[in-house]
Amino acid sequence: MFKFYRALLSLLLTLLILGACQHKPPKESQGLNIVTSFYPIYAMVKEVSGELNDVRMIQSGQGIHEFEPSVADIRAIHDADVFIYHSHILESWAGRLDTNLKQSNVIVLEASKGMNLQRVSGLEDVPVVDGIDEATLYDPHTWVDPILVAEEVTLIAKQLAMIDPDHATTYQQNAEKMAENAEKMAEKFTQRFAKTKVKTFVTQHTAFAYLAKRFGLEQLGIATVTNQEPSPRQLAEIKEFIDTYQVTTIFVERGISDKIAKTLATSTKVNLKVLEPLEADPQNNLSYLDNLEANLTILAEELETRKD
Repeated sequence: MFKFYRALLSLLLTLLILGACQHKPPKESQGLNIVTSFYPIYAMVKEVSGELNDVRMIQSGQGIHEFEPSVADIRAIHDADVFIYHSHILESWAGRLDTNLKQSNVIVLEASKGMNLQRVSGLEDVPVVDGIDEATLYDPHTWVDPILVAEEVTLIAKQLAMIDPDHATTYQQNAEKMAENAEKMAEKFTQRFAKTKVKTFVTQHTAFAYLAKRFGLEQLGIATVTNQEPSPRQLAEIKEFIDTYQVTTIFVERGISDKIAKTLATSTKVNLKVLEPLEADPQNNLSYLDNLEANLTILAEELETRKD
């Protein structure tokens, strides 16, 4: 009798398990596995994808200029469905990935392909001859100009739609929404910057040429301001620059040490304010356009307070 009840109990448990399996909802598809090179591209691709795809970035903590992908980064790209980077000018290492991706099915996309990049200020008239890499003469920092952000998200949406045509409408609609908001922002700040008497600003990182041109401003770069303690010679160069251009504020990147900031402030009597090139993840919950607007607001407020 005991064996009978044990067999009956075993049968009932089996039926319950089978029933649970039959009613278990099917696992939803995670869409495309997309790896991006750094924050602006991650943010744009994420906005265009919405909830469709798994989007990650391999470089989040610092800028992209001196970045070289690690073995783990290359593996992440190799295993992805899609890898999206900004420009062969900026991420030159992306063009050297071919040998590492021979056994991979990853699709590699250049987000800025089709955009009209401008020559770097001061190098507009340099002829392209043997020994000169033409790519080094162009400015890749398009992501600080709202209008160029609108253009790039549109290009990203078109490229994703070619890979994933079933969701083409979603990509297009998401890109259109972001582009519309970017264009509204551009109009808002066009009006605001038009009212400022001062049009020149000084930066540690000359990443704002497109922004300056968009809003009728002029960017001056002071490359001797770095994230290292300035030498006496560098300090003398900074002072000379400040005197020549009557500088009252230098915009620096987040991460410059307090010690360096105090040295510069004490020695030169200028203010240091943060103006992000938005190359690193700002580590907040704001959208990309919100972060860009915060940047533009900082710059506008500074120029509005100056009367010289």
